Amino acid sequence: MRETRPRVETSAKLVELVYELLDAHDDTARLAHEFGCEVEWAAHLDYLAQLQRVGREVLAAATTAAARAN
Repeated sequence: MRETRPRVETSAKLVELVYELLDAHDDTARLAHEFGCEVEWAAHLDYLAQLQRVGREVLAAATTAAARAN
């Protein structure tokens, strides 16, 4: 039981960090959008949006799987 607790706490901190990074990407995209976009920047903003979507889906699946394992 002692081995599980630190792993769960580490996993929770990792999930929190990744969500924070995803939110930072979203903030960057919103700020950049206010300045107007050229083609390259628009492509990068699209990449950030896709990265956020995939990241949130992966985190949701991981946390669901972790909850089922406990």
